[in-house]
Amino acid sequence: MADVTDAFERASDAVGEARESAGERALGGDDRGQLMLVAALAIAVLLVGLALTLNTAIYTENLATRTTDTNLDGAVAHGGAVEAGAGTLLDEANREGGTYGELADRFDETFGNWSDAAATLAAVRGAATDASYVDHVEGTRISQTDAARNFTDRNETADWTLASDVGVRGVRVNVSRDSLATSRGSAFELVVDDGTDAVETEIYRNTTQGHVFVAVEDAGGTRTTCSVAADAGDYVTVDVADGRLNGTICDPLDAVHTDLDGAVTVTYRNAAEAEGSYELYVDETNATVFDATKYASAGSGSSPVAQEALYAVTVSYVYESGETYVSREVRVAPGEIA
Repeated sequence: MADVTDAFERASDAVGEARESAGERALGGDDRGQLMLVAALAIAVLLVGLALTLNTAIYTENLATRTTDTNLDGAVAHGGAVEAGAGTLLDEANREGGTYGELADRFDETFGNWSDAAATLAAVRGAATDASYVDHVEGTRISQTDAARNFTDRNETADWTLASDVGVRGVRVNVSRDSLATSRGSAFELVVDDGTDAVETEIYRNTTQGHVFVAVEDAGGTRTTCSVAADAGDYVTVDVADGRLNGTICDPLDAVHTDLDGAVTVTYRNAAEAEGSYELYVDETNATVFDATKYASAGSGSSPVAQEALYAVTVSYVYESGETYVSREVRVAPGEIA
């Protein structure tokens, strides 16, 4: 602004000099024109200077805003990575089996290793991060790994309840295409019921085209389907919690999230009409869920199995970059549907 002020002062001096040289006589036409030209020039210089100053301020503010957004984006991305990483490691720890204490120690160790690796990568981008295990919720993993066995309980009961009045997550089935019923009425069915509403999911095949269908009846009684083609493989994966059929989005499966509320009961119907493997987690301890008429013990070689598992974990993380500092605790229960 110093240059603008000087220019304005020089223009004012010029006006003063013009007035002094004119003395007592009135200004002529040429004098008035020169004076107006000088004044206009001074005003123009002043306006240009003000515009430059304003543009500089706006640029500086925009730059600061972009920098802050970039740092916050990094914090959000790191938070998402923490939740995804913790979820993957949680299920890996559970599948190895063990007591609740052993599972917690295993998760704590592997998550600590993950945090160290993430911190090394973050440092390359100029950020400091840390993540750690805080607590867990004891639960039960219900599973079957014998892909040649049907989905009946230990006593081969076709219509049976896996767990009642529980929170549920991570429901996944990997079913043999050839084992499926060829009509809807007799097909294998997964029912999730919150006591007021129920979502029913049937899996069956079409012998003419070879398609496998997943038909979902929501709480309002509306039935919609997804399907996979005959060349999709001998086994079909239905990830109920993630809403995917053979890895592809299957919107009807979203009903387990949108139509149910609170604790649920999980039931299989026509379980002899499906062979393959499956798993799900519930938020009750194995001592509560285990029933020897339904389940075999872990390590027995029989199916299905109910065993100790961590249903959920709480982890904390810190992200710091520049003036951005984020510290949070998050609960991780991957694939929770109720």
